[in-house]
Amino acid sequence: MSKHSVARYQRLNGRRSFSVHRHRGRGSRLFLYLILIVIACTALSGGYLYFAPAGRPAADTTYLLVAPGSRYAEVHEQMQKKLWLRFPRLFGYVASWQGLNESTTLRPGRYAIPRSTTMLELVSLLQEGKDTPLQLTPPSIRQNAELIDFLAQHLWLKADSLRTLIADSALMAHYGTTSQAFYAEVIREPHTLRWATSGRELLDSIHAHYQRFWQGKRTTEAARLGLSPLEVTTLASIVESESSKRDEYRRIAGLYLNRLRKEMRLQSDPTVKYAVGNFDLKRIRSEHLSVNSPYNTYKVKGLPPTPIILPRTSTIDSVLAAETHDYIYMCAKEDFSGYHNFAATFAQHQQNAKRYQQALNDRGIQ
Repeated sequence: MSKHSVARYQRLNGRRSFSVHRHRGRGSRLFLYLILIVIACTALSGGYLYFAPAGRPAADTTYLLVAPGSRYAEVHEQMQKKLWLRFPRLFGYVASWQGLNESTTLRPGRYAIPRSTTMLELVSLLQEGKDTPLQLTPPSIRQNAELIDFLAQHLWLKADSLRTLIADSALMAHYGTTSQAFYAEVIREPHTLRWATSGRELLDSIHAHYQRFWQGKRTTEAARLGLSPLEVTTLASIVESESSKRDEYRRIAGLYLNRLRKEMRLQSDPTVKYAVGNFDLKRIRSEHLSVNSPYNTYKVKGLPPTPIILPRTSTIDSVLAAETHDYIYMCAKEDFSGYHNFAATFAQHQQNAKRYQQALNDRGIQ
């Protein structure tokens, strides 16, 4: 083989050898890239499962209610129903890794779960017991039974346990009230409460709210009128029941204060409805007025023993700022506007009442 042929052969072999080596290097790098991509995808998918929203709830915020003594296993069932957990098995692993197991007892409460809550956040929420208080604004109740039903409907407490506590005369004396009058301590303002609060904690909270409301100026104003806070609340309940027109409240309050000072019977129709137990009466008749009851102010002097309805705080303040005038009579206006005619003399009142009675007859109102 000539020198020229050898050189040509070596060049060809060298190039071939270099080409094979180069292709092998590319293959190794490609294989390495594939491994890295698989690892990255695995990490990303694991991270997604770990940090993805825990469930697919229908509402923006879902509430888990954990009763006292509840274990994680019970709450897990509730989560599955309310949150529709995306990956129940993986969630179980995350919970277990964080220290939650089927026998773990959780802190009772109401837990707010936003739609975007991740698995890790949900587990931490339960593990750390970060429950969310709720705000309750009491409605216009008329007695303890309605208060108990309202509270039992929104809180974990059972109605029977609340009823037992309110019936405890020693406990009521501790609050400076009686079992019959306890509902008068409820102020119609938002109350911030834990869903799983105990009965005693709940009553303590109601009483503390009552004391805050009455401390300072309101108690001073009540004393100026010669009334206790309970009496002011009771008078406010009558004023609010007499009219739907709030711009009349101060005048009506002044009228009843005049009657109290003159030791006249209040003769309030709403108190008769309360005594009879029929709040839908359109017309008060003689048989209603003769009912024997401490709430029938046509027969009994002074204020009823408790409010006939839980008044708004603004109505209580209207009583404390009652108008000063000479009116001692009032009668609904004959135009059925909801307003009243006021009179300082019985003769004027009779004329007002006659017009109203005629208007009732004309409309066939029995």
